[in-house]
Amino acid sequence: MINLLKLILKILPWLMVVGLLSWMLIQEKLSFSKERITEIETNTILTRVEQMGKMELVKYNFQEVTEVKKIAAEIDLKFFKYKPVPDSKGVLISQGNAAGCIDFTKITSQNIQSSGDTLFIKLPSPEICYFKIDLEKSRLYDLQIDYMRQDDRKSFVQELYQVAEQQIKSASIESGILEQTRENAQVVLLPILETITGRVVILNFDLETTIIQVE
Repeated sequence: MINLLKLILKILPWLMVVGLLSWMLIQEKLSFSKERITEIETNTILTRVEQMGKMELVKYNFQEVTEVKKIAAEIDLKFFKYKPVPDSKGVLISQGNAAGCIDFTKITSQNIQSSGDTLFIKLPSPEICYFKIDLEKSRLYDLQIDYMRQDDRKSFVQELYQVAEQQIKSASIESGILEQTRENAQVVLLPILETITGRVVILNFDLETTIIQVE
């Protein structure tokens, strides 16, 4: 009995060392496993968000009248001035639209932060993803270019449409399309992202404003 007690006392410190090392190893594995799960969850969220691509959140429709007039150069003949060709003029009554969107493909892992059951997602700045003229609902009026060559007529009409498109872009910005896109993102995206993640989501935006022209 005494010998057995001495044996137990002799190996007890070793048993304590083995037990401590085993506990540390188990804790390390549990910690590593927890980190892996969090990383996979973040990557899954990021993948799902990127798959959403560009989401159109607001569209503005416009009807406008665009006039382009080019004054022909005059030749000074001292006693009077002479125009070799008349002035050029064209009026376009058109309809068009512009859309504001969020590009989810720009989101990276740095844009997603987790705290407890809440996700903080920084979205890219709202963009004008396109602005264009509806050709079927646009008409040319008072076109005074009969004297021009065919190529010059074509260039003049193209310029008229380009000016009208730029007016749509300017009008949409002045009307607050980017601000409206930002507001709609909160209303539309929050339920979608919370459904995807199963967590509370807080959205904010990059400060930089981006405008993209899509032909």
